[in-house]
Amino acid sequence: MPFSGLVLSLLQDMPQSKILLLPVAVFLSGLVFSFALTAYAQPIGLTITPLKYDIAANPGETVEKTITVINPNEAPLTVIAEFQDFRVIEEKGENTIQWLPPDIENPYKMVDWIIINRAPIRLGPKGEATVPFKIKIPRNAGVGGHYAALFFKAELESAAGGIGAVPRVGALILLNVQGNISKTGDFLDFQAPFLVNKGPVKFTVKFKNTGTAHYKIAADIDIKNIFGRKITITSQEKFVYPGTERTIEAEWNKKRPIGIFLARATITDGEGKEYSQSKWFIGFPLKPLLIALGAVIILYYAFRFLRRKFRLVRV
Repeated sequence: MPFSGLVLSLLQDMPQSKILLLPVAVFLSGLVFSFALTAYAQPIGLTITPLKYDIAANPGETVEKTITVINPNEAPLTVIAEFQDFRVIEEKGENTIQWLPPDIENPYKMVDWIIINRAPIRLGPKGEATVPFKIKIPRNAGVGGHYAALFFKAELESAAGGIGAVPRVGALILLNVQGNISKTGDFLDFQAPFLVNKGPVKFTVKFKNTGTAHYKIAADIDIKNIFGRKITITSQEKFVYPGTERTIEAEWNKKRPIGIFLARATITDGEGKEYSQSKWFIGFPLKPLLIALGAVIILYYAFRFLRRKFRLVRV
């Protein structure tokens, strides 16, 4: 019997009171089904801490660390550890992570040095686990920077649903193998606006790591007016990787800079050598001055109009 005929037969056999209740039952069933689908498709979260390790060690040394994996969900979750090498390249003026497959040779390779329990880890609802791992550096390891990411990938259990992307989160491991390494750099460019109408005043510094190891950079910018008064601001701190350029920014939160200023940016490479560049800029609050100029012009023509219309008589 066709499905429509089966439904009609069931309706004919039902008492009248039950037929009246059928739309309510269908509506409630739809709500339950919709809620079930929504719950089934809820995104699964996964958190780790810390998100980055910056390590310096010698060839032949073993470094021991821990990482905490957190299940923020209401359902249990099973996770598995995995890792992958990477390097940082410059692409369209930005630093980009390039993931490297394990079957190629690269001077930044490190995954073969990482030792961690690869067995599945079960986390209860809102649970967490602290996982130890080791980095065993070979005695013949190449000096300089080596880079990998330690990931934890979730395996979705039936209670957690099976729709959507399987979450994977990772922590970056930045390792400098000590030895005859180089942390040199080159100050490429310093930019400041020539004419500033209103603050904040934004500065950009471009720096290149010409060495063989990564290190952190930050720029100190001295801003001095023509009367010798000086203020110093500091940019955000960023890693710069071997062979790559990095652009860092700083802001002077001066609402209405007025006058002529000299900005001098100073940056230090990983070996402690300082580099600096300078730029002149002018603070000229154009909008308030135009408003004031407009008011003066209006008053001037108003005064001329009044002089023509009214004659002052001495009594």
